[in-house]
Amino acid sequence: MKVAAYLRVSTDEQVESGHSLEEQKERLEAYAKVMGWDKPILYIDDGYSAGSLKRPQMQKLLKDIEKGKIEILMTTKLDRLSRNLFDLLQVIKFMETHDCNYVSATESFDTSTAAGRMVLHLLGVFAEFERGRTSERVKDNMASLARNTNMALAGPCFGFDIVDKKYVINKKEAKYGVKMVEMTENGHGTRSIAQWLNSMNVKTKRGKQWDSTAVRRLLRTETICGTRVTNKRKQVNGKTVVRPKEEWIVKEDNHRGFISAERFKNLQNILDSRKINKQHENETYLLTGVLKCGHCGSTMKGSSARINRGDKKYEYYRYICSSYVKAHGCKHHAVHREDIENEVITQIENLTNLSNKELRLKVVASNENEDAVELKQALEALDKQMMRQIEAYGKGLIEEEDLQRSNKHVKEQRQLLRNQLDSLEQIDTSGLLKQKAKSLLADIKSVDRKKAKTTIAQLVDHLVLTDEDIDIIWRI
Repeated sequence: MKVAAYLRVSTDEQVESGHSLEEQKERLEAYAKVMGWDKPILYIDDGYSAGSLKRPQMQKLLKDIEKGKIEILMTTKLDRLSRNLFDLLQVIKFMETHDCNYVSATESFDTSTAAGRMVLHLLGVFAEFERGRTSERVKDNMASLARNTNMALAGPCFGFDIVDKKYVINKKEAKYGVKMVEMTENGHGTRSIAQWLNSMNVKTKRGKQWDSTAVRRLLRTETICGTRVTNKRKQVNGKTVVRPKEEWIVKEDNHRGFISAERFKNLQNILDSRKINKQHENETYLLTGVLKCGHCGSTMKGSSARINRGDKKYEYYRYICSSYVKAHGCKHHAVHREDIENEVITQIENLTNLSNKELRLKVVASNENEDAVELKQALEALDKQMMRQIEAYGKGLIEEEDLQRSNKHVKEQRQLLRNQLDSLEQIDTSGLLKQKAKSLLADIKSVDRKKAKTTIAQLVDHLVLTDEDIDIIWRI
């Protein structure tokens, strides 16, 4: 009879608790001898968790079962095979399909009997339950460490090392990290930065070549400005997704960064502005990605034409409605490149010269004020509190007098919060925008059109062109 024994150990702690590989081997060989079976073929995964089936020897074992090389599989305990109920049942079903039975040596059952299969499923449920409990304890512990310590809770990114469980700057790497930030601020894209790093023979933290994704990931990492963010991502159906920001655990000034928090914020604004232009990398047109057609709402794309008239050659550059170009979904709506770009730059110059009272602007805030967010959340909490009081009154749990008193208190608190919120929303956005325009004007008028294009996107959220009229929606 073809018998296999699967052995697994994940940590040194299991050696102390009686799960060492040597003890598992002795028990399984003794069990096979008592049952009169041949000496088992050993499949050993040393240092692998039971949370996943992606283990070298487990994968080899499954392939051998599929080829019909194994008739009986043994482990000392069920959790040596898997602690995940779904994985466990899938493996058992797979073995049944290929005429292979499973035996747990110390738990006295095998899947060749109905009773054995029933016990297996019950034990699998408890194994899954224990794994879930363990996962919850680990998460709670990590959340506590994140809130109450400045420990390094994840591996270091480029520019940092971990010393005594804390992030410290790696001066050699940080020098290149600062240069990457400077290049981004000067209009270079992530691809050109990656090419420069590779030309300098600079490797990533994992010793690999740089690409645009690796550069962008580092520039987006809060660690570089001294902020530690945990609980940012989670696994959903095998994919890593970003959690809502309110679930993040953020600790500012957790360690020394190689750039300041203010510079990191400005860096994010630059990267955000490039999102708009990611499909429009050609710097020939400054406004692609932000210029919209006022008739249909589609973007207006750059279009060039070259005409020969005798010995003379003419080149024309225009913006034209993309909907018209693709499927004649709009009218033939176009404007000469120089005309509209000069008009936009002129309006930006006017923005820096006019007084705040003269300015009449349409503004899209890049980030809502944190105080405003907290006030809105407090208003929502008051509304929920009032609903609970009404429900309690309807169920006869409180008297009408208590309801009225609570209602009065809630109204007073709501009015107070609304007044605070109104005062925040009346902040002089014109002054802020004017100051921002002054700081960016030199780059906007730069002969470096790539830099000018990136800078305009930092100041302008979008432009709406309707025939000859242009409407600018600014970005703070």
